[in-house]
Amino acid sequence: MKNYLKNSIHLILLATVGLFIGAVPAQADLAEDLQGLIVQSQNLEVQLKNITLNPDSVCGPLVEANKQARALSNSAAALNSSLAAPLQTDAALLTAMDTLSMTVLNISNESLRLSLDLKALSTVSRAITLKDGMTATLQLSDDIGAMADRIGEMSDKILVMSDNIGVMADRILVSQQLQSQNLALTQQGLLQTQTNALTLVGVLETATNDLALSSLIAEGTVLTAKLSALVLNPFTMKTQMQYAAASIRTYLDKVKALHTTMLFQAGTGTSYLSTTTLLNQQNMTIMLSSLANVLDGYTIAIGGLQAITSKPTLTDSMKSMLQMSADIGLMANRVLEMGDVILAMADNIGMVADQILVAQQLQNANMVVTQASVLGAQEFAIGVLKRLVN
Repeated sequence: MKNYLKNSIHLILLATVGLFIGAVPAQADLAEDLQGLIVQSQNLEVQLKNITLNPDSVCGPLVEANKQARALSNSAAALNSSLAAPLQTDAALLTAMDTLSMTVLNISNESLRLSLDLKALSTVSRAITLKDGMTATLQLSDDIGAMADRIGEMSDKILVMSDNIGVMADRILVSQQLQSQNLALTQQGLLQTQTNALTLVGVLETATNDLALSSLIAEGTVLTAKLSALVLNPFTMKTQMQYAAASIRTYLDKVKALHTTMLFQAGTGTSYLSTTTLLNQQNMTIMLSSLANVLDGYTIAIGGLQAITSKPTLTDSMKSMLQMSADIGLMANRVLEMGDVILAMADNIGMVADQILVAQQLQNANMVVTQASVLGAQEFAIGVLKRLVN
C-alpha cells in the first residue's frame, strides 16, 4: 500500500511538473510570435512612410503596400486563431500588445496621408490612374482595418483566457484603455481615408444580402429585448449570465456566417449599392450598440448585488461578462468588415458617394458607443475579479 501511494504521488508530481513545463514554451511562443508581428507591422509602417505618390507612380507602390498589409493581416489572424487557454498575462505581454496597437495606428495614419496625396493628384493625373489608385487605397484601408480588428480580438482573447487577471488588474486596465483609444483613432483614420478616396470618383448586380441583413437586425433586436428583461439576483446570477453569454455567442455565429458569405461573394462578383443596403448597415450598428448597452445594465445590476453574492457566483458571472464583451467586440468588427466588403463590391460608388459617407459616419458613431460599453464591462469585470483575489 505504501509503495502504491508513493508511486501515485510520484506520478501526480510528474504530471504537474509536465504541465508547468509545457505552459512555459507556450507562453514563450506567444511572446515570440507577438514580437514577430510587431517587426512585421513596423516594416509596413516604414514601407508606407517611404511611398511618395506622383502622376507616374501611383498604383505600383500602393499595390506593393497592399501585399504587405494583407500578409500582416493574415499573420495577425493566424496568431489570433492559435491562442489557447490558459494564459499568464504579464507586463511584457501587455507591453507587446500596446506596441502592436500603436504601430497599427501609425500605419492607419500613413494610409490617411497617402489618400490625401492621391487626392492632391486629382487635377494632374489621368482618370484611369486615379481609379486604380482609389481601388488600391480602399483595399489598403480594408486590410489595415481587418488587421486592427484581429489585434483587438487577440487582446480580448488574452483577457478571457488569462488565469491571473486579479493579480494584473491595474496593468490590464491601463493596457485596455490605451488599446481601445488606439482602435478608435485607427478607425477614424480609416474612415477619413475612405472618404478621401470616395471623393475622387464620379460615376465610374443587385445586392443579394439585404434580406439576410434585415433578418439579422430583427433577430438581434429580439435578443436585445430578451437579455434586457433579465432580472439578476444573487442566487441565479451565474446561470443567467451563462444564458446571456450563450445567446450572444449563437448570434455571433450567425453574423460570422453572413460575413463569410459576403467575403466569398466579393471574390466572385459585384453588387449594386442601394439605399436599402446602406440603411441596413446603419440599422445593424444601431442594433449592435443597443446590444452592447445590455452590458451596461448588467454592470449596474451586479454592482448593487455583489455584496450579497457568493464569491464563486461572482467569479463565474464575471467570466461570462468578459466572454460577452469579447463576443460583442468581435461582432462589431465583423459588421464593420461587412460594410467594407459591400463597399468594395459596389459598382455604382460614384452615384451614391454622398449617401455612403453619411452612412459611414453614423456607423462610426454607433461603434464608438458599442466599444465604450464593451470597455466599461471589461473594466468592471476586471475590477471585481481583482477584489475577489485580495
